[in-house]
Amino acid sequence: MSAATDAKIVDIDTQKDVVLTETPQNNVKETETAMPQAVAQTPKESITQGVDLTFNDIKYSVVEKKEVKPILKGVSGSVKSGSMMCILGPTGSGKTSLIHIVSKKLSRSNGKQISGSVRCNNVELSASQFQRISGLVTQEDIFNAALTVSETLNFAAKLKLASGHSERIATVTQKLQLEKCLKTYVGDDSNPYLKGISGGEKRRLAIAMEILDPNISLLILDEPTSGLDAAAALNVANLLRSLADTGIAVMATLHQPRTSIMSCFEDLMVLAQGRRVFCGSLDRYIPYLENTLQADVPKHENAFDFFLDALNPLIRKQSNVSIRTLPSDCDDAATILADTYESSGLRKEMDEILNQLSSLAGGPSIEDLVKSKSNDVGWIGKFIILFHRTFIIKMRDPMVLATQVSTALMLGLMFGAIYWQCYHKDKEFIILDTQMVCVMVTVMCVWLPYDVTLTFPRERQIFLRERKAGLYNTSCFYCARVSADMPMHILAATLYSLIVYPMAGLRMGAHLFTAVNAMAVLVGAAMMQMMGSVSKTFEEANILMMLVMMLSMILSSGFVREVPDFLLWAREISVMGLLADLAMYFEFKDVDSSLSTPAEVWANYGARIRDDDDMSLAFWILFSIYAVCRVITYLAVKFMYTGRTWVEDMAD
Repeated sequence: MSAATDAKIVDIDTQKDVVLTETPQNNVKETETAMPQAVAQTPKESITQGVDLTFNDIKYSVVEKKEVKPILKGVSGSVKSGSMMCILGPTGSGKTSLIHIVSKKLSRSNGKQISGSVRCNNVELSASQFQRISGLVTQEDIFNAALTVSETLNFAAKLKLASGHSERIATVTQKLQLEKCLKTYVGDDSNPYLKGISGGEKRRLAIAMEILDPNISLLILDEPTSGLDAAAALNVANLLRSLADTGIAVMATLHQPRTSIMSCFEDLMVLAQGRRVFCGSLDRYIPYLENTLQADVPKHENAFDFFLDALNPLIRKQSNVSIRTLPSDCDDAATILADTYESSGLRKEMDEILNQLSSLAGGPSIEDLVKSKSNDVGWIGKFIILFHRTFIIKMRDPMVLATQVSTALMLGLMFGAIYWQCYHKDKEFIILDTQMVCVMVTVMCVWLPYDVTLTFPRERQIFLRERKAGLYNTSCFYCARVSADMPMHILAATLYSLIVYPMAGLRMGAHLFTAVNAMAVLVGAAMMQMMGSVSKTFEEANILMMLVMMLSMILSSGFVREVPDFLLWAREISVMGLLADLAMYFEFKDVDSSLSTPAEVWANYGARIRDDDDMSLAFWILFSIYAVCRVITYLAVKFMYTGRTWVEDMAD
């Protein structure tokens, strides 16, 4: 190995110079001329109650077209309290699957077969218990783009902690260097009009969300440095190291391991085709390559990249990878290297350590630890928090103004101008035009909240992540989400009604006209959210919504007088037809006899509501449709597209 050489990089996020010093055997140690502020200046936190994580003989396979495809083939390992384990492996090696199984996010279901055990202090916990003492940072940073960093942390802290929100947020933001972006929107990179914080800041925000609980004992991360530049990735690794030093057990997968990042870890596991090709302490890695595998590691190469290159047959043939125990013409290096590890002395040592941890329940009582970290925030408290958060997001969503308030104003002016002072027209047109304004205004009011069709396809990922983390249950989220929509819907319907009513010169009373339209917008929103909840994608939701709503509109008495017998049932429950008939009933029940009589109106127009009994029945039908839609929506949100079994969903 050549003499130590210094390479200098600039940490983009901290604007601090970091000097990397190369040492023998590619084991890079790092010294910082000015350590990142979060690491250097933050007072050391109290040591977290220790939890040793062990996973033994994890096997995972999926069934595709009646063929069983193995993903993990008996993987075992352990992460001690206060230490960090890195999991490496080429694409498709099973890293993410292992992370999700260990963190209890992936479980047995149709088409998925999982075996093995995951224990904390030698106790196997349920998914909900595990979530109380652990945090999971996935590859995708899923946030509400319309919230600022400060608001995101504040709402999460209120859901997780019964008290001490401000103090904990201040500690976490300082530790993860988020102070400068607290007032910046999180943003969405796919939306050019909603740019926000950088990728490195989003990754640190994801970690901050998981460690808001000051007593968290386990932190599991899936490729926390993906998508980051070299300096930002190193900064994240240093932050994880500082967290581990407080007693947290850290387990992380990496995709492109820098030696400076790897030096933050104590333990390393390398996977290939679902099997271990190395598992042990970091200081055993180079000796294992040189002695057991008899590898010639080039002095100028990263030893970790060298091993990953050896697993790729094309790269192995084109590069200087030289492993004497691996034939040069071998096309299945993963199997040979895995078999070599299984028969090695290192593997026996690791199994002994695992057996020792599995036979002792050392550390604090895991049951007491789980109870001590239970969330004390009640259902009503969480409902208020979620309602507040959702209402803020809606107020900042340009779609709310574009599709509800603005549309209500424009449609109100348009219909008011078209049907201007209906009762001042020629006698032969008065009844017809008045009927049409009642029909068209109520029909369009049902369409008014059409953006809610995308509510659950768009927000499902955030909901599933937070529900799996144990922040709240489905009923709390659902009630808050639906309730937050209602004020804007009722406001839009009220503005719409109060514009059309005087311009058209209607006589039923502004309060009745407004009430019918408020009912229309609420029932319409319930129907559209139901169709969105049972759909997996935006496209499916839009297609289903158009089919159902168009059928309801066409079958109303305002558009067709008679329908085929096999569609009579659909006409009787046509939401738009019932609402239009209600509006006409209120308008014409006391019609001036000089113009017409109610009987003539009903005969000429085919309206179904002709007396108070019909009106009461219509109200009950509309209420029943609203209630059924809300129940179906709740069940769909709770059980559909969750990636979990029905039994697991029932618990939430």
